[in-house]
Amino acid sequence: MTDTGPAVPGCTDVVLVRSGIPQVYRCLWQGTTVSALVYPVRVDAGTAATFAKQAKALQGVDHPQVARVLEPGMTDGYPYLVTTADAGTLADQLRDQLRSPADLAVLGQQLAEGLVAIHAAGLVHGGLAPGAVVLQQDGRPQLSALTLGLGQHTGHAALNSPSQLYIAPETLRDGTLTASSDLYALGAVLYAAGSGKPPLAARMGETAGEHILRVLNDPPARLDVLPDSFAGLIARLLEKDPAKRPGSAAEVAAALGVLAASTTPMPAARSVAPSMAPPPKPVASSPLRPRPTVLNRRNLPSWPPATNPAPPKPQPQPQAQPQPQAQPQPPRQPVAAPPPPPAPVQQQQTAPPEPPAPVKPPAKRRNRLLVAGGVVLAAALITGFALANRKNQTDQPPISAPTPTQSSTPALVITLNPPADHSTYVVLSWSGPSDVNYAVVVAQAGQKATTTLVYKATKYRVPVVPGVQYCFAIQATDGLNPGQSQSRPIRDAQCEGH
Repeated sequence: MTDTGPAVPGCTDVVLVRSGIPQVYRCLWQGTTVSALVYPVRVDAGTAATFAKQAKALQGVDHPQVARVLEPGMTDGYPYLVTTADAGTLADQLRDQLRSPADLAVLGQQLAEGLVAIHAAGLVHGGLAPGAVVLQQDGRPQLSALTLGLGQHTGHAALNSPSQLYIAPETLRDGTLTASSDLYALGAVLYAAGSGKPPLAARMGETAGEHILRVLNDPPARLDVLPDSFAGLIARLLEKDPAKRPGSAAEVAAALGVLAASTTPMPAARSVAPSMAPPPKPVASSPLRPRPTVLNRRNLPSWPPATNPAPPKPQPQPQAQPQPQAQPQPPRQPVAAPPPPPAPVQQQQTAPPEPPAPVKPPAKRRNRLLVAGGVVLAAALITGFALANRKNQTDQPPISAPTPTQSSTPALVITLNPPADHSTYVVLSWSGPSDVNYAVVVAQAGQKATTTLVYKATKYRVPVVPGVQYCFAIQATDGLNPGQSQSRPIRDAQCEGH
């Protein structure tokens, strides 16, 4: 497998749409657009045989809440599944809006019914998280991205895409994967869909080991935004001891069905059958709550500071004092007019004077030195901004959308491709102007953002901690004009401006 895509037999026009474990690609397969789930870990012959056996059992699962497997297989030692295409994930949806209690109950009932079908086939999902819940065009949720015998590779926090955020304590402790582990993950997903964050989100400055200890020992905060009976059910699903959780997914589905009926004012909204649910919203009851506000850098200076490269050419201004009462009149305007706007005058006055051109060095070399100097200064500035932004932030990486500049020249346009997550490192690639210098901004959950100057490169390999969330962005400058890409997450990270 390469960074540009897997060699899935029969797949053409391969495009990476989601990184993590598994990596999800969109491709054409037998004339149909499908999703190819590739697990970026080579497995031995015994694990490959277990994967093939369980994948065959999954092919026999025909349920509206389980993504249909069209073909399983191995490509160069990497397991893969070809499934029906989707329109995104629950993780994508939760970045924009949370679920109301009534909608959350219906979502939970549908996911629990999907787990009933999976468990009836003798399988365990093993990786349930918001990123593993895919959405169809009609809004119907489906379970996807099953581990299928890959527990020792994808079940532990060291390699699982959402890390310790959604997997059960027993899985963290020794890799145990059972039907009860899936119920814990279901509770964690519902908790995130109702609150906007996992039950025990990482704290700023907390190491992965410290976080795992909290997940193993500390109870999550109760969801007071939900009715007491609903919050109590989620608390039971999140019990540390598997014996204290509900006995089966069918029991959970029945309980959520009762909650859906009691929290939905309209009887028709209780219908959870996917064929009867309205396309945009399965339940139209109380309005969705907005996401919690997060700290961003919208009021901070842009990188690098915007400067005017030269005064405007038309109508040269006389060298007048910067006082509002001084009214230099253009020759063709005999009538006294209000003084010109102070902004251009102040910009002209505050701009540093043009240094005299040196005599000895050639002009081209001088320009290169100026650009390099501007990039080094800019890198120092962006690092300072990231530190300031991180100070009071909780558990979300501190990358924000590009700040509009006041420069008369349009900002540089940089497009960052979806990161390729390889567990211990991430490959970033981007496109943009060829005559600029680039910097890679990396924001790790619980740590301060870092900036690395990569000059003219458009591809960069970033070492990462396995199982930890990250956000990435690319910034650029030609010495005068700034530019920044959109932020890109891995492992269900929530990036401001994403």
